[in-house]
Amino acid sequence: MVNILIRSVTLLSCILWQIHAKGVHKQLYVLVGLAVGYLLAVITGTVHFQDLSDCGLIAIPRLLPFQPLFRPDAILSVCVIYLVSAVETIGDASALAGGALERQISGREVSGAIAADGFGSVLAGLFGITPITSYSENVGITIMTRVVNREKSH
Repeated sequence: MVNILIRSVTLLSCILWQIHAKGVHKQLYVLVGLAVGYLLAVITGTVHFQDLSDCGLIAIPRLLPFQPLFRPDAILSVCVIYLVSAVETIGDASALAGGALERQISGREVSGAIAADGFGSVLAGLFGITPITSYSENVGITIMTRVVNREKSH
């Protein structure tokens, strides 16, 4: 019951912030919702800090932190996530080539982008992290500025 209260208050704070905030502050609705929800979770005792007392300030990631378990439903779910990530990568690479470079993307570039995205996701999986994805917001900035080479940006 407490979790439903926390979720509802968090959602409500996001919506109210989005409605009532002005200017650039309006864009902070997710951050405000997270802060309100976290504070409420701490107050209600839902957040437990005991596990943090056993951790060091800095820790090195562990390789294969979980014992591998092969379940068809989990494998299918992760395959769908990888496919969605691959489609997003194709879209990002195509948008970069078309928008910033003003040309069609080549097959070699598509396969390279998918291979790099897949390699990053597999590497993340070895450390117990879900598949990672490319970041589309950088595509928009690159298309607007036409800066696709680090040498030009300095």
